[in-house]
This record gives sequence, C-alpha cells and structure tokens, in this order.
Amino acid sequence: MNRPLRILCADDNTILGEVMVRFLTNAGHVVEHVGDGLEAWDRISKDIGYFDVLVTDHQMPGLTGLELVELLRQANYSGRIIVHTSGIEPEQRERYQVFGVESIILKSSSARHLLCAVQAPVHG
Repeated sequence: MNRPLRILCADDNTILGEVMVRFLTNAGHVVEHVGDGLEAWDRISKDIGYFDVLVTDHQMPGLTGLELVELLRQANYSGRIIVHTSGIEPEQRERYQVFGVESIILKSSSARHLLCAVQAPVHG
C-alpha cells in the first residue's frame, strides 16, 4: 500500500459507523462516516474521484446501498465498492455484481475480513 486509502463508510447504525471509522483509521486509512445513502451520494458526488473505497450498508434510509451504487456507476465513480450488510437476497447480490461491486461482506464476519476486502489489490 503506497498511501492511506480514502474510505467513506455509509451505514445508518451510528455505533457501527464509529467502530468502522476507528478500526479503519487505526489500520492507517483516512475514513469518514455518513448515516444514509443520500448523505453518501451527496458526499461522493461533490468530488467523484476523492474516495478510493466506499463501504456501504444495503438497507439504509435515503437511498439503499443498491440505489447508491447505481447512481455512483452512472456518475462514473471508479472507486472500489464493498457492501457490508446484515443479509442480502440472491437477486440483490446479482445486481450488485452487475454494478461491479467487489465484495459483499456480512456484518457477522470479523473486522479483519472487512479490512482484507478494503485493502485487497485492485483487480484489472
């Protein structure tokens, strides 16, 4: 890793958002948290190239993770996207994959699993 990653975490669970910020910051990254999909869209769309990685929940107010990802891809967001969710239907998983989501990680997984997905080498 040449430089810290700029990461936006979008999750309506404030405590989980704070934990992710603390954990990913302690791993050496620059991390921000927003509480819903609409806030995430507003933050990213102001500077579409700023964030290297988006970690988004699926079920959120404002915009769902899927709606957020669709908007970001339409806006040519080229950063990596990781969905961090409590659960997801197979049809939703397929739609995320169509939009180029690299990883879908269950919230019941370890924090280390999330960190590995965030820091994984870019495929291309």
